[in-house]
Amino acid sequence: MKQLRKAALAAAVALGAQASAFASIIITEPGADGFNIETLAFNGSSYDITKLTFDFSGTTTTDGSHIVIDGSPFTITAPAGGTATFFGSGSVFGFNFTSFNTFDTFKFKWDPDSAISGSYGATGLDFIGATITAVTSNGTYKGTFARVGSTLDVSATLSPVPEADAFALTLAGMAAVGGLAMRRSRKA
Repeated sequence: MKQLRKAALAAAVALGAQASAFASIIITEPGADGFNIETLAFNGSSYDITKLTFDFSGTTTTDGSHIVIDGSPFTITAPAGGTATFFGSGSVFGFNFTSFNTFDTFKFKWDPDSAISGSYGATGLDFIGATITAVTSNGTYKGTFARVGSTLDVSATLSPVPEADAFALTLAGMAAVGGLAMRRSRKA
């Protein structure tokens, strides 16, 4: 039984070390101005970001709807040395990048509306619950907008999403260690 606990602890430490070995991607939204919102993305990972997708279908606005983008951003400031191409509409949209390297930033100004009002004056607090997904040269990162303390600002810290095959391999290894431990306890 001690060996089983040691193996489980070792597996947990290995998974934790793998997750913390990667720095995060941070998306921020200063929340005061409802008609000229500038969203900033910072690549703190060790990999290039090739795509960012914003999904606001999980948000709740004060009019009982969710945030949407109708049209395209007012301005787009691409990462240094790269391009940012807008795609999508409504509650799910994003950007494809040709070069979004480590420590680069990307920002865009836009006027988010609610799904039922084109003149809705959104603030950062309306972003709470939105999911952001980043596709990088080393896998997918994901995060959700949350409030920053008691301010009107929100941010999302994107962390690596474990690959299904790596997770399955870890579970299989833990099952094998458990089987060996049971076999040894039966012999004893």
